[in-house]
Amino acid sequence: MKPHDEMLLRTAVEAIKADEPNAAQVTASARRVAGRLGLDAMADSADNLGSIGNCEDVRRLLKSYWAGTLSNSRSLMIEAHLRDCGECFRQAKSGTAVVDWSAPKAARVSVWRPRAFGWALAPACALLVCGLFVYRVYWQVPPGVRAEVQSIDGSAYLDSDAGSRRLAPGDKLAEGDHLRTSGGAHAVLRLSDGTTLEVNERSVLGVGARGHNMTVALDNGAVIVQAAKRDSGHLYVKTPDCRLAVTGTVFSVDSGIKGSRVAVLQGSVAMAHGGVDTLMHAGDQLATYDTLNSAPAQDQRDQIAQQISWSQDREKYLTLLAQLSILQHRLEGIPSPALRYTSDLLERVPADTLLYVSIPNLGNYLSEANKVFQDQLKQSPALQQWWDRGHTTNAADPTVDLNTMIEKLHQMSQYLGDEVVVVGVKQGDKPAFAVVADVQKGGLDDFLRTQMPVSASTAGLTVLDETSLNTLPVASEAQRGGYAFVGQHQAIFSNNVATLKQIHAQLNAGASGFATGAFGQQIAAAYTRGAGVILAADVHQMMANRPNLVHSGHSEAVLDNSGMQDVQYLIAEHRESNGAPENHLNLQFSGTRQRVASWLAAPAPMGSLDYVTPNAALAVAVLSKDPKAIADDILAMAVSDDSQKNNLAETEAKLGINFRDDLAANLGGEFLVTLDGPVLPTPSWKAVIEVRNSEQLESTLERLTQSINNLHEKGEHSVAIDSSEIGAQRYYAVHDQTLGKIVAQYTFADGYMILAPERAQLIEALQTHANGVSLARSAAFKASLPKDDNENYSAVAYQNLGPVLTPLLSQLSGETAETIRQLASDARPTTICAWGKDSRIEAASDSHLFGFDFLTLGTLMHSGNKLPGANVRE
Repeated sequence: MKPHDEMLLRTAVEAIKADEPNAAQVTASARRVAGRLGLDAMADSADNLGSIGNCEDVRRLLKSYWAGTLSNSRSLMIEAHLRDCGECFRQAKSGTAVVDWSAPKAARVSVWRPRAFGWALAPACALLVCGLFVYRVYWQVPPGVRAEVQSIDGSAYLDSDAGSRRLAPGDKLAEGDHLRTSGGAHAVLRLSDGTTLEVNERSVLGVGARGHNMTVALDNGAVIVQAAKRDSGHLYVKTPDCRLAVTGTVFSVDSGIKGSRVAVLQGSVAMAHGGVDTLMHAGDQLATYDTLNSAPAQDQRDQIAQQISWSQDREKYLTLLAQLSILQHRLEGIPSPALRYTSDLLERVPADTLLYVSIPNLGNYLSEANKVFQDQLKQSPALQQWWDRGHTTNAADPTVDLNTMIEKLHQMSQYLGDEVVVVGVKQGDKPAFAVVADVQKGGLDDFLRTQMPVSASTAGLTVLDETSLNTLPVASEAQRGGYAFVGQHQAIFSNNVATLKQIHAQLNAGASGFATGAFGQQIAAAYTRGAGVILAADVHQMMANRPNLVHSGHSEAVLDNSGMQDVQYLIAEHRESNGAPENHLNLQFSGTRQRVASWLAAPAPMGSLDYVTPNAALAVAVLSKDPKAIADDILAMAVSDDSQKNNLAETEAKLGINFRDDLAANLGGEFLVTLDGPVLPTPSWKAVIEVRNSEQLESTLERLTQSINNLHEKGEHSVAIDSSEIGAQRYYAVHDQTLGKIVAQYTFADGYMILAPERAQLIEALQTHANGVSLARSAAFKASLPKDDNENYSAVAYQNLGPVLTPLLSQLSGETAETIRQLASDARPTTICAWGKDSRIEAASDSHLFGFDFLTLGTLMHSGNKLPGANVRE
């Protein structure tokens, strides 16, 4: 544009700005526009309220605007001004009305489409039918009586949908009913499972049932619960901030403004609060607030007494509580076997010892504990009554009596030193074992002949001395109970005469050099840390001397090439420190770990745990070395000749991928599998895998899927991968097209691939990662980690199986169901952590292994445990 034209344009603009219409022109224009738009006459309002020309005019009309007395046109003008003027908008916010700033939307016109409606109704009906089925099968409980009022002292009321009425003895409570006691009132309820509830004044509670379980929901107040022993299910007591799981237990629960307080009078109670599960025993007291938990023990006992002082059975409870407190105090005063820091047996076992197990002499501890317990039983009828309810004695076979068994163990232990050692050696081409202990006084041989005699009906011990051992042929058959050699300085027990002679000869010869050897030095180092139980194995020699169990040269080559042949020693230690278990395992290699043994990477942070919720029942996370290197190791072990290499190349060509470069190369070194949600009807598993290139990995998976479909013959299952987006997140679903169902779903986020059965679980994992409320950050998980110097680990195995074991009870019967109930009641969260070093792998845990012991495992595997409907052959 030329300068002259620009000057003319600027002059015209200034003239237009200066030509401001007068008030009459504005009013006339407003009337014409209002008439064309069909608005009310603006002349009247303008005459009455004045024109709107600036901010002052708008603020002057705000009061009328809030009151709703302005015309539609003026209201629209004020709203338009408030959108543009921040100062007027801030003043307008002080009013009482709310301005809708949203743009007007056109109303949708509904069109009736019968076919579309039918397609929409069909899945809705299907979901409704499925939901009704699941509700009836898994959740609904037939209506009926949940509790009956046994007695009432004062006034108690029943609150239900029908209203409120006063209760009397004999009245029933159904599902959804609530009992409420008034001031100064007390009530006793008997639940349908036989449980008795004492209810204190000003308490409100309801009783419900789901499946085999019953739940007492204590809204506020206090109850004392005498839980009945049940054939199935649990009794749960819930307060606003905790949940208790019990069976066959007596305990007190208070729920108040500050929180909840629980005191156990008999048995044990599993308390869940704030993501932490705590097992409480008789005499224990816990609260969901800090004041009580920090009180001294004596003050806590006084608080328990105060907590149950309102009960009509308070004298019985207080007496039992006092006796249990005394018993606990006396048992705590019994010294446990001291940790051992040296061993004279270590120096004298055979130099070729392959297995060495050291355990303490527990005879004195068991005897003292039994004496204290029996003495307390005699002094307390209440304790005797409690013991008789849960303990029976087999009068026909006194050998199974607890007192008799402990007394024999104690008497035998008095002849032995403070340590018992199991020694494993090679005897010909077979392993042989013996139990060795120092003898600290004479008479053990006579004791064994008297207390453990050999007869036609019992498997006793054949007791030998120097003369009889020397004259006994090496090829003598093993006796039913084995042999026991009792010498002046040591006792040896074995079922093999040759082993007995070998161990005896070496012990008499003195130092064997075993303790100064490489294997013995590892065991000696464990003693310097304090020995509780030590298990040490020379794995390298055991594998070298193993029986010929491998029948093919290829299998032998695979084993030899796996890197596991370099395992040197296994050293496992268990000790009790201040009443808490400490477990440590050390797997040592003869050099740098190779092949399979090297797959466990060095310790590092684990981001996969951030996708797991704190309520997970099981989580196993592992860090591995480069997956490409793992693929190379697998190929080296599995592909050993040209024909196998050709077969692999042919397979990769058919599939259109390279396993190493297309799959392994796109994976990171972190893998996690978790059970994070309900077990029934479908386990809520989830996998989290670190990825390096999600796009390339996804392309590989799609090519692999298509190739597999092309290779399938007609009628076989075909699989497809479909994708969809929700917001900015893309999800993938693996469809079995033949069955018409989704096999799994997955997505990619922040360098990880997350897999689960349902998309909802993927969304939950992403939300858990985003909000930071994950398993890795939970107090229960951190409390279960071993107390060591490691800040990171190479592998973590976490379990909190108690909450998920209960649904399995409906599938089991007999002792198996009872064992699982015990596990569900007693199990605590536990964690086993491992870390890899150049020439060793170590693992540690400060808890019992998943709550199992040998008795529990034996019960689970007992042949008498049958599933419902199982056929039994007599």
